[in-house]
Amino acid sequence: MKIRIKENQQEAIQGITQEYPYAYHHVNIKKTKVPWHWHEELELNYVEAGCVKVFTSGKSYIFQKGQAYFINSNVLCSMEDGGGDQACVLESHLFHSTLLAGHFKSIYETKYLAPILQNRHLEILGIAGEIKRQRELLAMLIKLGRMQAMENVEFQTRNLLSEIWLLLMEEARDMFQGSKRGQYSENQTRIMDMLSYIHENYDHKILLEEIAEAASVSSRECIRCFQECIHKTPFDYVQDYRIRQAEKLLTETDLSVTEIAYATGFSGSAYFGKVFKNLTGKTPGNYRKGKDK
Repeated sequence: MKIRIKENQQEAIQGITQEYPYAYHHVNIKKTKVPWHWHEELELNYVEAGCVKVFTSGKSYIFQKGQAYFINSNVLCSMEDGGGDQACVLESHLFHSTLLAGHFKSIYETKYLAPILQNRHLEILGIAGEIKRQRELLAMLIKLGRMQAMENVEFQTRNLLSEIWLLLMEEARDMFQGSKRGQYSENQTRIMDMLSYIHENYDHKILLEEIAEAASVSSRECIRCFQECIHKTPFDYVQDYRIRQAEKLLTETDLSVTEIAYATGFSGSAYFGKVFKNLTGKTPGNYRKGKDK
């Protein structure tokens, strides 16, 4: 499965339609790169095998096999395999709030969905199965995943997600009443603006000052924001993003390696090949052929 990211780093989720704003993905995180992204849709992930590391702007989480986690709308995040002998496999449920809310300003939206959607302190909510309510929620997620192998389950899916949502509301309430407030990063908007600038201009030379200007901050603040939120320098992120775009071009086009180097902002094929191998472990040619080295 490939993660499709728009130019502003908003994910275009496969399977989501206006008629049925829900999608189920069975994902091997070791084989599927999940770069920094965000989306309007809500996300519920059940860890079927292995463990997963989840990163938001300034925080990180680890979820083990048999656990689950909720990602709120428009949260900047990335995921990677947690390591270990067993690859991480997720059952991922993504749905737009309209699936449960119905029409705009309905009682379902204002009374049940808005308290979570509008809570910018609530980015990630883990479900470890430590109490009865969490165990019920995990059991419902397993049932929801199995249900997707059947036909004509749209109503059942919405009904079960509604039950899950009521339990999530209780979890969120206890989380904040227990003074375990999530720490919303004030840098998230800045990071989104700077990432969007990089994604729109990666194909030519980008200066640090230009990245900083995209978020109306100084160069020093730009560097601090990147290191605090996504644990990379702006330059390292630019290189990583260029290589991700190069990977797509190598597998989806017939462009030569030299053409791809210039198309992704590199000054020449030699330097491109060096950076590509450092980050992927393969030469561009071997990557295109599917070879290991």
